[in-house]
Amino acid sequence: MSTTFSPDGKWMWNGTEWIPSPPVAEPTVVQSAQSTIQQVAQSTGVPVETLTQMAPNFDINNDKSLDQYEMELAASAYRNPPSNPYAPLMKPTEKGRSKKIMVSAVVIMLVATTSFWLLSPDISPISSIHDTDGDGFPDSDDAFKFNSSEWADQDNDGVGDNADAFPNNSNETLDSDNDGFGDNQDDCPGTAGTSELDKFGCIDGDGDGISDSSDEFPDDSSEWADLDGDGFGDNLDACPNVAGTSFSDRSGCLDSDSDGFSDAQVDWTVEDGGDAFPTDTTQWRDTDGDGYGDNVLGNNPDLFPQNPNEWADTDGDGIGDNTDIDDDNDLVPDVDDLNPNRDAAVFLNFSLFTVYEYMDYFDNYAEVYLCVYVNSLEQGCIPDQSTYWSLETGTTYSLDTSYFLDLNESIRYHSIEIYAWDSDAWEDDLIDISSDPDWSSHLFVYDSVTSLSGETYVADGTLDSTGWDGVLEYSMEPFDNRNYRGHEFTWDYDNSEYSLLWGLDYSTYAQSRSLSHYIDWSGASTLADVVDQYAAFAVTDQAYVTELATELKDMAIQNGYTSELEIAEFIYAFVGDIQYQLDSIDYGDQEYPKFPIEMLWEQNGDCEDAALLYISLTESIGYDSALMIGEVKSSSDEEWGGHAWAVIFIPDHSGDGWYGFGSKSDVPYYFVEATAHYDGSSMIGQNPWYDVQNHGFYDVE
Repeated sequence: MSTTFSPDGKWMWNGTEWIPSPPVAEPTVVQSAQSTIQQVAQSTGVPVETLTQMAPNFDINNDKSLDQYEMELAASAYRNPPSNPYAPLMKPTEKGRSKKIMVSAVVIMLVATTSFWLLSPDISPISSIHDTDGDGFPDSDDAFKFNSSEWADQDNDGVGDNADAFPNNSNETLDSDNDGFGDNQDDCPGTAGTSELDKFGCIDGDGDGISDSSDEFPDDSSEWADLDGDGFGDNLDACPNVAGTSFSDRSGCLDSDSDGFSDAQVDWTVEDGGDAFPTDTTQWRDTDGDGYGDNVLGNNPDLFPQNPNEWADTDGDGIGDNTDIDDDNDLVPDVDDLNPNRDAAVFLNFSLFTVYEYMDYFDNYAEVYLCVYVNSLEQGCIPDQSTYWSLETGTTYSLDTSYFLDLNESIRYHSIEIYAWDSDAWEDDLIDISSDPDWSSHLFVYDSVTSLSGETYVADGTLDSTGWDGVLEYSMEPFDNRNYRGHEFTWDYDNSEYSLLWGLDYSTYAQSRSLSHYIDWSGASTLADVVDQYAAFAVTDQAYVTELATELKDMAIQNGYTSELEIAEFIYAFVGDIQYQLDSIDYGDQEYPKFPIEMLWEQNGDCEDAALLYISLTESIGYDSALMIGEVKSSSDEEWGGHAWAVIFIPDHSGDGWYGFGSKSDVPYYFVEATAHYDGSSMIGQNPWYDVQNHGFYDVE
């Protein structure tokens, strides 16, 4: 009988079992057959290499050569493997190729390749003998020949690749929590996690690689450790080995005074940002190195932080005390001033008065007024000499009034004399309020340097028994007139001149001046982009603004200017006649917008200062005003220049202006050239400029 071989030629069927085949010479693919293989491969779609390998198994006439029919038979077997390996196959004869023969199951297969059978155990000719577990892999290639679910173990760890969660890692086989970390490596094998720096496979809420159990900052991906325990992560902490509380210049370093700025050190000097005043919570910077802090609200403030030669401005006139010859602005030069840092003044507070004897023959009332002299010079009377207090004889009256004296500090001791008078139709009579029989007036000496307040004094004329007696009780209150100084303003309106002496509070001025006046131009391409920053300097709700605006309104009405337009123009004239002065002259800065009290106190300012003051005054008494910033020029030949001005809404008015924006897009705002009361004649709604462009609008509320 003919011998049957497996397709790969490695096995031979002896009628009972498959045994290794003896070496057999491979059929020779003659040179003439090479083109035939190419043609058959192209026509059948079988790779040339595969067909070349398979074709020798189909040398059906055993002539040690291959023809086209044999090649086509090989290609057909590759493309159409039989479903039943034991089916009979018609083996062609040399002449008619039609003789039926029965071949054994595996040989009949004429299967394409050995690899096909290995992958298809149901049709493998050796499955029942050399694939013990029937998984389709021969025992010789099966690492688990008794386990049908496994056959390979790439990492040689004894766990089949199908069961091995890490088939390429001999150290890992299981991943119980499916987090990608093997159980042998996983520090939290029962809980899925992503940590990998301190522990593997544990929960890491912020994704920084550190497990939450070890992370000092489990919600901050940028921090995880705090070596010194000061609450600042080591990545941020500039002093990770020393606990500290600083946070302004650098984080987590020693801050002795707890002001947020770290103590200066050898490697972190004052120039680097270290605290120049490590024991003073109110100061930390000293830009000019003069020993005075930049914080104007702190101890020993420097009002000139860029000038090492100046730090104080006692009178707030913008001139440093080292340069100013009159630091307190009391008109006494410092060289002659007993107290150059204080403008000495005193309030005489009159509390009680009693007339004990009849001053008139006709009734028992005296018409009383008081007059005050300083160093023999009359200062004035209260009430004034046209009015008086009507006091019944023998009755004590509460006067509850004060008289203010501004003292000359070139003199320390001041002789103050108080006279009490009874007003008569023909001649006023002195009321005796002195205990000295030779005097009717009350005389005392006031020390402008050391005098104290709170004590009550009595001027008692009953002690000398000279008649026409009265008793006056009073107290004295020393006062620094520098803190509340009267400022005189003059202006023209409607061909008339007006003046106003108005008191301003120095502490309010100093507070406003201490605030930042910086305008941030970064990101601004036009003036309109910063109009909101300038508008922030308008103040509409402070008492000094409302009180002044109300006073100006009352003055206008008292002089017959009662309409809304006239009142607004009266205030316009007041602002416009304040002296124009560039910021560079006052402060050495091209841009220094002033708060209203700064312009009032210093009595000068530039375009935005005047506009902001006008807006503040008018808004505080009910007008709707706004700020505008843009470019202007006064003639066609001039260059464009930056400018600020005010606009205001006046009902039933007309003139030059702009409509508002947003909810006020239908509100007409009229031009107010507030820099100056334009040649003394400019009116609301009059634009004095040749042209205006690139303007921005900001509605101040």
